[in-house]
Amino acid sequence: MTTITGSCVCGQVEFSVEDQFVYAGYCHCSLCRKSSGATGTAIGGIFKANFSIVKGEEFVKKHKRSKETVSCFCGQCGSTLYGEKSTTGMVHVRYGALNSSPKLLPQAHMHVASKADWYEITDALPQFSEFPPRACSH
Repeated sequence: MTTITGSCVCGQVEFSVEDQFVYAGYCHCSLCRKSSGATGTAIGGIFKANFSIVKGEEFVKKHKRSKETVSCFCGQCGSTLYGEKSTTGMVHVRYGALNSSPKLLPQAHMHVASKADWYEITDALPQFSEFPPRACSH
C-alpha cells in the first residue's frame, strides 16, 4: 500500500495518509474560499484510520467551522491541512498540502452555486450546486 506524506509551509506539522481516498473534488463554498484565500480548494476524503499526524501534533490548531467540520491548520504558519468530519468519520485532506499526487484526482466541482462570481470553471468535470450525490458532508 502506498503512503503519501504532507506538511504545512513551515514544516512543523507533517502527516501521512494511505493512498486510499474514497472521493475527491474541488470545493467552491465560501468557507473554503476564505480559508484558502483562493477560488476554493481541492480535497480528498479518506477514512480517519488511514490518516495520521507524524510530526508536530502540538502545532495543530483546530477551528469548529460548522457542526460537521473541524478545520485543522498549523498554528505556526497558518497552513490549512485537513478537516475532521465528526459525523462521517472521514478526514478531508487538502490536496495542496500533499507532497506527491494521490491516485484519485478530483472528480467534480461542488458548491458551485456559491463560487466566486469572478471565477470561471473551464474544465469538463461535473459541477454540482451543493454536494454531489452520495458525497459526505463538507
